[in-house]
Amino acid sequence: MAVGKEKCLEVVKANLLVFFTLFGAAVGFVIGVVVRNTNPTDRTLMWVGILGEIYLNMLKMMIVPLIVASVITGTATLDPKSNGKISLVSLGYIMLTNFLGCLVGSILCVIIRPGEIAKTEVKAFNLVPLETEYIFADLLRNIFPDNLISATFRKRSTNETINGTIVKVIKTMVTGKNLSSADSTNILGLLIASAVFGIATASTKEIGQPFFKFFYSATEIILAILGKLIWFTPIGVASLIGKTIGGTKNLEDDFSRLGLYIATQMIGYFLFMIVVVPITYFILMKMNPFKFLFTVIHAFVIVFATSMTSMSIPESIRQLEGPNKLDRRVTRFVIPLRAAIGRCGSCIYISISCLFVMQITNQEVDTASVLLVIILTTFSSLAIPSVTGASLITVIILLTALNIPPEAAALLYTFEWILDRTRTITNYSLQVKCVVFTQRLCLSSLKTDNNDDETSQALNEKENGIQIAEMVDDEEYSKEDTFNQCL
Repeated sequence: MAVGKEKCLEVVKANLLVFFTLFGAAVGFVIGVVVRNTNPTDRTLMWVGILGEIYLNMLKMMIVPLIVASVITGTATLDPKSNGKISLVSLGYIMLTNFLGCLVGSILCVIIRPGEIAKTEVKAFNLVPLETEYIFADLLRNIFPDNLISATFRKRSTNETINGTIVKVIKTMVTGKNLSSADSTNILGLLIASAVFGIATASTKEIGQPFFKFFYSATEIILAILGKLIWFTPIGVASLIGKTIGGTKNLEDDFSRLGLYIATQMIGYFLFMIVVVPITYFILMKMNPFKFLFTVIHAFVIVFATSMTSMSIPESIRQLEGPNKLDRRVTRFVIPLRAAIGRCGSCIYISISCLFVMQITNQEVDTASVLLVIILTTFSSLAIPSVTGASLITVIILLTALNIPPEAAALLYTFEWILDRTRTITNYSLQVKCVVFTQRLCLSSLKTDNNDDETSQALNEKENGIQIAEMVDDEEYSKEDTFNQCL
């Protein structure tokens, strides 16, 4: 009896932050419902969400330095052959899962036909369609940023304009296009630039060691700060969820029209989260997939509260390298890459939304149009920024590219708050599986890279304790991490 009680206490102690965060989420829902019943003003909602806004700002402050430092140190510990293999495997996985998301979403929408019960007449305006080529041009611009400093808070974007303003509200018509900068971090550009610096650091050997050690130290310091900051998550979650729920209106009327559409979306998300992810993890690792997912449940809660996978990068690194003991050379490259362009959940949402709008506006949904939606969604997903509501804007862009009145997409805005969070959780569930999948397929290369480092690490631990390992050959330092005190 005493032993069982001790084990229970150990479990509670080990997962104390998870329980606090879930409690904070529940409190946030209650606050949101209470506030919503009082018909809150914008000022009231601002104060309900102020603590969450501060929490997000503190996280955002650390995200860019962590991505740059961790990617440089991660790629610097790999030889070009291993680094290329990891890049190809992770990129192939991302493209495949994005495509599968489009395929599954399109099939579900064609079978269930949620637009049949929500038909409406939408007046078509004289649109200026944003051709698909602009989407690819934006992707190329952001892969190779011209300014690394501005890339930390801006990304290049061809925006549709509404009466001279950038598209943020979707109930008005499109009148033009312009090339400008969007208010979101260009994670993809920073990732590519940091990887180049990391590879160059590895190639310069002794000369690059001070550079490597600086960013290695920076990574560990940032993770130490985030280890303390993460304990404020329950408060931030409660504040963010309270503001979101409190600001929703007309839920009952809109749900009666969009209930089947929402159900179609949820079926697609749960197919991946409850079926695809656990089964593939079990096949790869021969271990309980739900136990693995529980180890990153805190990151899932952060994703749900913020609706941005990039906000979960620090916690993902902590949990995957800590309890799950995944190789940091893989985690610190794949996690930011997956957060930048891994959009399986968003692909489900976009494909279903586009076909749904076609159905409610009496557009012909044939094989050709379905294939076109799948292709456009798969490639445009690579250019979706990691910000709240970005997928909805992508729906508008694709609808104009298909010459379909995008005004009908205004119906989707009511439940964007819950669909955004659900698809982001789906994105994240595929993200953590991407790390496992990549390490599994690249295991032989990682072991080969580690052979020489293990010998020098053993010698150093005897003489100097746990430090950065040195190569037995005095001409080269090892770039492999050998301590994990901050995690």
